[in-house]
Amino acid sequence: MTCRSLAGLFLGLMAAVAVVLTAQAPAVGAEMSAYDIVKKAEDLLDQAKDSKTDMIMTLVNDKGQKRERKLSAFVKKYGENSSKSILFFNSPADVKGTSFLVWTENKEDKQWLYLPALQRVRQISASGRGESFMGTELTFFDMGSHDIDEYTFKTIKEEDVDGEMCYMIEALPRKVEFYSKIDLWIRKDSFIPAKADFYDPKGRYEKQGRFSQVKNIQNINTPTRIEMHNVQNGRTTIIELSDVVYDSGLKDDIFTERYMKRGK
Repeated sequence: MTCRSLAGLFLGLMAAVAVVLTAQAPAVGAEMSAYDIVKKAEDLLDQAKDSKTDMIMTLVNDKGQKRERKLSAFVKKYGENSSKSILFFNSPADVKGTSFLVWTENKEDKQWLYLPALQRVRQISASGRGESFMGTELTFFDMGSHDIDEYTFKTIKEEDVDGEMCYMIEALPRKVEFYSKIDLWIRKDSFIPAKADFYDPKGRYEKQGRFSQVKNIQNINTPTRIEMHNVQNGRTTIIELSDVVYDSGLKDDIFTERYMKRGK
């Protein structure tokens, strides 16, 4: 199973790691622990061997002004604990040609960002993982992959979210770095995430992710709209997916530094 952080688990599509959930999931019995529920949801992420999708990313500032970007994303799995993903910015002109590459191997990931204006690839350091990713309400940490065993889980209650019953689960990191707590709402009927609340290292409520417009694509239920609202600065990032294709047989050379510079 490809290991993902909780942020990656619920924000994976934005991280060019497609959120893959089967059309029919087994019912969760009352005896399942919070960890079992999250583990089941994570296991359902890995149904496809690869995926590709187009994205429209909308950045909304605290005054409601919008900037739109167009992107393409590609993901491929390599065995149980490894995967590669690459994200290309196609427009507008100020970000066109920018690309972001992630290699995950044995539960550890490496990240690289290519900025065409500088004509160089920069590896993202561990200390830089808390920085905003390209001015969005996502960080480089959100774009990465981590083991869910780095967290402890507790079922808080069952709660209605937009007309669907969900398990509300509290996730606490064993080591506080970027988030002190993440509250997760997982739909009971399908294990598709409904929303997630993120708390900063000081315990303050920071942002909320919502996952909607679920579509059945090649028998895979896929949330095609993901919205991240930062309650501290009033800004929002919205991701809308289109032309999602699973198991197309992506070539390995897509996920290389040479391809980062070449672009889509």
